[in-house]
Amino acid sequence: MAPIAARAGLTRLSPPVRRILAHSMLFGLALCIADLLFNFYLASLGYAADTAGLLSTVGRSAGMLLGIPIGLLIDRLGSQRSLVIGLVFFCASWLLMLQARELWALIGAQFLVGASYILAATAITPLLASVTSDEDRASVFGLNASATLIVGLLGSVVGGLLPTAAADMIGVGPQDTAAYRLALAVVIGLGMAAMLPVLGAFPAVEDGRRTGPSVALDQRLPFRRLVRFALAGLLLGVGGGAILPFQNLFFRNVYGLSDASVGVVLALVSLGMGLGALIGAPVTRRTGLRRGAALLRLVAGVGVLLMLVPALAPAIVGFFLRGLFVAASFPMNDALVMRYTPPQQRGMATSLMSVLWSGGWAAAAVVSGVVQLRWGFAPIIVAVALSYALSALAIYTMPVPDER
Repeated sequence: MAPIAARAGLTRLSPPVRRILAHSMLFGLALCIADLLFNFYLASLGYAADTAGLLSTVGRSAGMLLGIPIGLLIDRLGSQRSLVIGLVFFCASWLLMLQARELWALIGAQFLVGASYILAATAITPLLASVTSDEDRASVFGLNASATLIVGLLGSVVGGLLPTAAADMIGVGPQDTAAYRLALAVVIGLGMAAMLPVLGAFPAVEDGRRTGPSVALDQRLPFRRLVRFALAGLLLGVGGGAILPFQNLFFRNVYGLSDASVGVVLALVSLGMGLGALIGAPVTRRTGLRRGAALLRLVAGVGVLLMLVPALAPAIVGFFLRGLFVAASFPMNDALVMRYTPPQQRGMATSLMSVLWSGGWAAAAVVSGVVQLRWGFAPIIVAVALSYALSALAIYTMPVPDER
């Protein structure tokens, strides 16, 4: 790829960055609709929360088992080609998912969905790093995360309405399996549309100036250093896996909200996450990437504890704050890792972050599904807050130079 000069920002984005943002918005919309409706689809098939937790674990386990080969594949084939391959398999896997009814078939389809998602999601980070300079990376990573998350506002609202619209089209009830299946078919269409912006060539920015001491471009970090960089992702995955696969069930079962009302709540949370991703750049300027990411993630854990209050409004506020501050911290952490990882190892570094995040998510989701059946959501919420606090500590103690 030929080097180009580029300077990213809210008002001046290079064409490659704009294309990646368009992809992120379309793919984010697909993921949001899938996240909102899939548990309801499972419930319409007669499955309960423990099955939802199991399938979430299967999806994340695919990333955990295949993460290292995926990292090697990205470093070998290139991030752009790997992204397109991941999107093709994502659409094909959802097509299989919507044909499955038996548990074994759902498990197989979910494994393929998880593997293809991890490939696409892992490839986007080194691709975005290759078209941005180091000084712009934190703000552009935040902007990309914001584009993905803010579109969740639309996705949650539309996703909540899709089953009713689908039911009217085919003459069934809004909680009928056929209605959910037709609504989830939208995920496939959006996944195909998300390929279009990333099909052309991407010119790269020279990886020139870095802030503070850094590795040489031809130096390779030891594997254990890459694993240490990914530790915060493991703990973040534990917190996310314990609550996010069940977020719709939490608001439906604990507060009796309808599907459409749950969609509105999750839309507000998606708005908070989208706004949160934009906080990273100004926080970075004041505190540095490492301290800022650690602080924001710690505050996210505090917000989670509001969900213990037995009233709807504090629960929504707590869930909103969780999304706001987690979304602010994770692009900062990604930018920090990319800064101190040589370009030829960025696929592996990103993959390891996905592997450990997926492993934490998978373990937490299956345990959470079982715990809920006996003790409800209270112990889950406490565990989530603790996981976020430990993740903040892992970022703060990351072995990189102090930055301001």
